[in-house]
Amino acid sequence: MGAEFEAATAARVPALRRLEVTAPVALFAAALPVLFLHARFQPSFGSSLSSTQVEIRLSDLAVALIGVAALVAAIREGVEPLRHGRIVWLTGALFLGWVLAATFYPLVGSASYPWQTHLVTAVKYAEYAVIALAVPLVVRSLRDLLVVLWTLVAVSAAATAVALVQFFGVDILLAWPSGGRQPGFVGVDDLGALSAAAFAVALTVVAIAPGNRSQRALGWLAGVAGCLGLVLAGALASVLGALLAAGAAFLVAKRASLLDSRRALAIGFMALAVLAGSVFMRSSALGSFARFAGLGHEDNGRGVQSYSHRWVLDYVGLKIFLDHPVVGAGWQAGFDEAAYGPVLPAAHRRFPSQPAQAFPAPSHPWGIQSAYVEALAELGIVGAALFAAWVAAGFWVALRALRRPQATVLAPLLALLWLCVLVGAWNGIWFIGGIPFDALVWLAFGLAATPALLWSRR
Repeated sequence: MGAEFEAATAARVPALRRLEVTAPVALFAAALPVLFLHARFQPSFGSSLSSTQVEIRLSDLAVALIGVAALVAAIREGVEPLRHGRIVWLTGALFLGWVLAATFYPLVGSASYPWQTHLVTAVKYAEYAVIALAVPLVVRSLRDLLVVLWTLVAVSAAATAVALVQFFGVDILLAWPSGGRQPGFVGVDDLGALSAAAFAVALTVVAIAPGNRSQRALGWLAGVAGCLGLVLAGALASVLGALLAAGAAFLVAKRASLLDSRRALAIGFMALAVLAGSVFMRSSALGSFARFAGLGHEDNGRGVQSYSHRWVLDYVGLKIFLDHPVVGAGWQAGFDEAAYGPVLPAAHRRFPSQPAQAFPAPSHPWGIQSAYVEALAELGIVGAALFAAWVAAGFWVALRALRRPQATVLAPLLALLWLCVLVGAWNGIWFIGGIPFDALVWLAFGLAATPALLWSRR
């Protein structure tokens, strides 16, 4: 099976002999780098809507440009590619519809719920769904995908390079103290997610690519930028996603009888390098969490430690969920004192050694810093089930495409690995509208919904 599978794949993977970029692909690729620029570095303008401040950033214009690219592609070549991902569009629409509803139904029980503020963040979160719809409309061949991937990997490499010089003490772009985690121009958590996405590109090339020169170069750049970026960011949730992606790549290659010793060693080495480097980078935080969990000596409680802090916030979020189990407390209610205030006494009793700064308060509301806990606390069982259905739909469509030997497998495998990255990263990144991670979310679902059978046409 392996030789036939690889031959069928190679026959449908044309080399990039010349640059033939359509206008929609060029617009999409031009807009992509802006989406991975931290909000602090983007020009913006704001206006007041009643008592709510609405801010328009450069990234919003980039999303609009991607929407234009999708519209041009739809007019030129039709919307047939959207049919392939109908289950993804349906479940995604239901989830976003529930998010929108969750900005209104809390008013039934609490007139103090700041629905106008939270409606703005809900719209901002849903806005990036344009990216997912644009992917199958714009990216209609392997050539188109490679243009997008080269752009994404180049952005990842640039962000990693900035983080590297920050690590060695160059104080640029809001650098953190030298010798530790660095944000690049993205932010530490988003740099981790972006690097994990690049890491997944490298895994895809290693696992199934036939090995032409262009794709080997892409794989090398993605592997170096992804591995080093993950270590410099030190975002262990994204590291978890990268390791899940490595496991998925290993299993897919094995099932397709493509897993020779060279590929197995490459995947294993990449995973080990990321794990070892990231654990070394976060050794202090992991040690503090171990003491928090009762292993070793108790810390002095004077400072807020990363993982123990997240544990506290997860506890607060779960208590909010128990108070509002069916429909939740409302979108972004984890930032509202009306939601977290009633559960704070229980949290203080549960974590008596934690400093006051670790608990949410009006001066530092913190929010719920895990998408899974946030879905339960703010959207209830109903919203969490819709979220789970949307994620499951993405995996199902990607896996279904992988089971078709006549399709080009590069796209569905990469979509599968990106979804694995999201599953891990969501442990440490919550629902925030307009951040770079949102672009990765919708890119992954859009690629999963892209019909692989169309790729043999060009």
